[in-house]
Amino acid sequence: MSFTYLFYQHIMFRPSCGKCHYANTKRPSDITIADFWGWEKTDPNINADNKGVSLVLVNTEKGRELFEAVKDQMTVIPAKLEDCLQPNLCRPSLESHLRCKFEKDYRKYGFKYVYYRYGNIGPIWRLRQIKAFFKKNLRLR
Repeated sequence: MSFTYLFYQHIMFRPSCGKCHYANTKRPSDITIADFWGWEKTDPNINADNKGVSLVLVNTEKGRELFEAVKDQMTVIPAKLEDCLQPNLCRPSLESHLRCKFEKDYRKYGFKYVYYRYGNIGPIWRLRQIKAFFKKNLRLR
């Protein structure tokens, strides 16, 4: 099991993630730094090394001044905001129906238990995969 699996399943998010007031582009910070999702729309060659691309959103005049002071030390490619919008810049995270149960089980049984119960490892995960396989294939017929 990996942190990434639980993260993308939204199982271990904090309750506040589903009610985040900052999940939009009207942010109170001077600058927002994030992974650039959608870089392909701006320049399909920018990520030639496959190491990812950072996104810098300038939110205030002070942020603009700070960015202007350091931009010569970076490779900067202007982008349209609509090409940069990832889900959490549009709305709060969706909460998994398993989040509360995961948290209770973690408190009661500890990490090893939730590692096997909710993660992508062990017999429970394998059974879920088999069930999903049959469910998908039975629908197709």
